[in-house]
Amino acid sequence: MTTETKANNNGAMPKILQAIANIQAGVGAIPKNGVGPASQGAYKYIKNDDILEKISALLIENGVIVQPRITKHEMVTREIGANRFVPVVIVELETTFVAVEDGSTFTVVTFAEGADNGDKGTRKAVTQAQKIANLLTFSIATGEPDPDGDDVVPNAPKQTAAAKTVANAKQDESSTLFNEIKAFLGSQQIPASAANTLGSRLSGGKSSSEWSKDVSILNAILKALKNGEVE
Repeated sequence: MTTETKANNNGAMPKILQAIANIQAGVGAIPKNGVGPASQGAYKYIKNDDILEKISALLIENGVIVQPRITKHEMVTREIGANRFVPVVIVELETTFVAVEDGSTFTVVTFAEGADNGDKGTRKAVTQAQKIANLLTFSIATGEPDPDGDDVVPNAPKQTAAAKTVANAKQDESSTLFNEIKAFLGSQQIPASAANTLGSRLSGGKSSSEWSKDVSILNAILKALKNGEVE
């Protein structure tokens, strides 16, 4: 987002700045009444209409009019799967807030995309750009996760539910075996170094941080210890 403020010619503070400050103070919280598609988890979001309804009265109260203008418009085709494509509209929206009292202005430029297989791509993109402009200009909290909190590796394969179950099961099994080895060492008064030596040999020289998670190596260590193969 980029912004620009234009004042009047008398050198006084632009009325638009005080008006925006008043709107920021009065807008308050906006509930998430929108519900996304069930296929995407039925997430909740703040509807653009709810934002407009909340700020429209404040705009009138503070003598501010809004002048939106599409400054760039582009359509591209994006691949979303094997032989599946969707048209995506990209817009640059210039939104100018004007104080009617002195004519001072505050201009916000936002960018947004809208994907649609019909004729609604531009409308979706403009609606999103308008929403972003209002959210940022009037400092409206969304309650949505901060992008900095995400740890996303590009093109990293997603782990399926079944894969997660298997991974968790293996982790539980390795923890159980590791505890059995420690208990056996303690009961036989064998130093822990014996298990470390066996683990290194049976795993082909891997570190303990690696073989201690390998169920097959842990089983082999426990069997060796019980057979008296203490080195």
